[in-house]
Amino acid sequence: MLPLPTPPFIPLPSIHNLRSIGSHPTSHPSQHTRPTYIYRSASPSALTATDLHTLSSTLHITHVFDLRSTPEIAALHPLPPFPATTAIQRIWAPVFAAQDYSPERIAVRYKEYASGRTEGFVRAYADILAEGRESFRTVLEWVREGEGVGLVHCTAGKDRAERATEADGYRTGVLVMLLLGLVGVPDEEIAAEYALTEQGLEAWKPEARKRMKARGLPVEGIEGMMSSWVGKLLMEGRAHYMLATLEMVRQQYGGVEGYVRDVLGFGDEDVETIRRNLVEDTPGPAL
Repeated sequence: MLPLPTPPFIPLPSIHNLRSIGSHPTSHPSQHTRPTYIYRSASPSALTATDLHTLSSTLHITHVFDLRSTPEIAALHPLPPFPATTAIQRIWAPVFAAQDYSPERIAVRYKEYASGRTEGFVRAYADILAEGRESFRTVLEWVREGEGVGLVHCTAGKDRAERATEADGYRTGVLVMLLLGLVGVPDEEIAAEYALTEQGLEAWKPEARKRMKARGLPVEGIEGMMSSWVGKLLMEGRAHYMLATLEMVRQQYGGVEGYVRDVLGFGDEDVETIRRNLVEDTPGPAL
C-alpha cells in the first residue's frame, strides 16, 4: 500500500481518511479554501489517546460533527465523550437520524439504482440533499459563526454510506461539495477531492470485511460482495459521480448557492459571511 499524499491527508493510525478540505482554488483568483479550518474523516470511534492529542493540540480541532444515524452509532459504538482536557465538542448532526445508514445498509438500499451506473449514485446523493437539511444547516451555521476548527465525519468518511450514495464519499462528501461549491471551487477540483476517499479508505477494507462478518455474512459471501457492485459502492470514489451530482444540483436547485439559500434558508449576509470564513488570501509570488 502506497503512503497517502500529505497534504491533504493527515495519517493517523486510529482514524481513516483524515484530510483537510483546504487549499483549493476558488472563483476569486487571489483566494483559496483555508487549509487548517475544516477536516473530514471516517468515524473516529476508535480514536487513541495519542491521535486525540494530535486532533486537539496539533490540528486544533474544536468541533466534531457526527453525521451518522442512531442505528449506525449503536451498531458501531458511539464516540466516547472527549476529555475535558481538550477543547473538542462533539455535535450530533445526523443526515438520517433514525435510519440505519451504515455503508452496508446503503449498498443494499440502493442496489436497484446503483448497479454500477452513475444514475444510482446521483439518486442516492439527491436523497442526502433532501434529508440532510438540518444536518447541513447546523454545520453551515457553525461556519457562519467563524469560531474554532471543525472535523466532519460519518462512518467511512466518504461516508461509505455516501459510497452507496457514492458521494466525501456520501454524507460527508455531499457536505464537502456544498462547502467547496459555495466558494466557487471548480467542479473538477471538487470531484478530484471527492475521489481521494478511495485512497483514504484503502486501509479500511479489512475493517469493512470484519463488520460484514459481524453482521452474519459468510466469508465467501463477504469476498463476493467486496468484488461485486457492493464492494464498488463501498470502496470506490469516482470523480464522475460527483460531477454528475453537481450537474443535478444545478438542474434541481440552480446550483449550490441556490440549495444553501432556498433549502437551508440562509440569506445574503449569511452566505457572504460563510464564504468569507471558508477562504483566505493566496500569497503572491515572492519578489
